[in-house]
Amino acid sequence: MLKKHLPVILIFVKYFLPGFRSGGPVRSVSNLVRALEGEYDFRIVCLNRDHGESTTYTDVTHSQWTQLGNVRIYYSTEREAGFTLARRLVREIKPDMIYLNSLFDWEFSMKPFLVAGCVTDTPMLLAPRGELSIGALGLNAGRKNLFLYLARASRYYAQVHWHASSASEDARIREVFAPEAYRLFLASNLPEIQQDSLPRTSEKKPRVLKIVLAARISPMKNTLTAIKIAAQLKGEVELDLWGPLENKEYWASCQQQMLLCPSNIKVRHRGEVEHEKLPSILKCYDVMLLPTLGENFGHSIIEALDAGLPVVISDRTPWRNLELAGVGADLPLEDEAAFIHTLGQYQAMDENEMNATRQACRRYVNEWRILHTNLDDYKKMFNAVIKSGKQH
Repeated sequence: MLKKHLPVILIFVKYFLPGFRSGGPVRSVSNLVRALEGEYDFRIVCLNRDHGESTTYTDVTHSQWTQLGNVRIYYSTEREAGFTLARRLVREIKPDMIYLNSLFDWEFSMKPFLVAGCVTDTPMLLAPRGELSIGALGLNAGRKNLFLYLARASRYYAQVHWHASSASEDARIREVFAPEAYRLFLASNLPEIQQDSLPRTSEKKPRVLKIVLAARISPMKNTLTAIKIAAQLKGEVELDLWGPLENKEYWASCQQQMLLCPSNIKVRHRGEVEHEKLPSILKCYDVMLLPTLGENFGHSIIEALDAGLPVVISDRTPWRNLELAGVGADLPLEDEAAFIHTLGQYQAMDENEMNATRQACRRYVNEWRILHTNLDDYKKMFNAVIKSGKQH
């Protein structure tokens, strides 16, 4: 029996499995590939180390194609990543389309983009992965704004197709690049496979609150503000930070703020956590706090809800109207008092009230999955991009 020929999609993403320190993009791409590996021939090009690490992976083969399930992965060394590698792989593979998972990454987006444009007419799909949000553009703003100005003026990305993973990202792409309507696709990030409900380790007591922030310790995640907010609560409060330290100066500021916390507030950095271990850690907490500057999706948000934790987050994510649903709150960053008030409400709850909230969180996630686990959006997007290349 002849083996079915699958369309080849060459994916460039700087960090991939077994890495976990870069957060959302790894999960977005891995969930997508796992869901559709029977429909497309995915080839992934990534770095042979994790975000922020100087040592390379020890359990993978470097600088050649490696099979992981039905997916082939090329773990590039830092030295070989760039023009020469991208040119060679594009010529060897002759992909039906190229899928870039960053706008600003030099080695794993800009260089492959330039190579593909010069070497071949292979159609390209670009997912900014939240890089165009107001919060993200506010970090290193001068360099990013100059790049965007030049890109718009030169119509550099006029032939690119765009993947927005939320309505807000769709709006930002339209605002910044104004692509033709048929070049912009909206397909929500795919959620994790549903976890079994894990038993709680302790009962919720009134006036006690265990808060978790599971994200990189970074300005973008606004860790410092989270510590300031927690420090203003009364009663017995624990705030545990789970995530890699991304910026030494920023972490020093966080440590200074931790020293200023009153004796009833305990803030600890618990270290990094591999993604598969996160559900068992989340069950130890009452609520997740994330005053982020912006998320195009927010995998940790839905994972916290899936674990039964209400989420108290900024209003700069796709997760809105949470208070109405009884599963948390999405609040303006300018209103710290609202964060403190909401956390205080959860702190006052007893076990019965908290358990009702946990059940509401899990129902919310189950309903969201039914509405948004739509592989057809991805198939339509990929097929349209592939078809555009065959028309030339």
